[in-house]
Amino acid sequence: MTKENAHLYLPLIQALADGKTIEILANRKGREDWEEVLDFTCSCPPSTYRIKPGPVMVPLGPEDVPPGSVIRSIGFPEWWMVTSVAKIQIYCGERTWSTYESLQKNCEIKRPGEDWMPCHKPA
Repeated sequence: MTKENAHLYLPLIQALADGKTIEILANRKGREDWEEVLDFTCSCPPSTYRIKPGPVMVPLGPEDVPPGSVIRSIGFPEWWMVTSVAKIQIYCGERTWSTYESLQKNCEIKRPGEDWMPCHKPA
């Protein structure tokens, strides 16, 4: 790291201070891949480092909403019993329905025997 490029390391240093994982682009036998940095010394160019991305999350599907599940908006005590599921939406009672995509953004689900969980899953 030099005085001229120190500012490029700042987001990496802040991420490390926040408990995030830093990765480095390593070349092993002609194949490039990201590996976790165990001792971040800023000895390589900043472009060879990255903050490890979080998992990509996708909406739940019908297979993720078993009978007896309930749905609620995050931060609200009211919940709705899921009465049926379809390919692109769930039904809570006769008139209330939501798409899986809209549930992913601001709702959580409580499946039978489980605690409240976000309405999304890893891709």
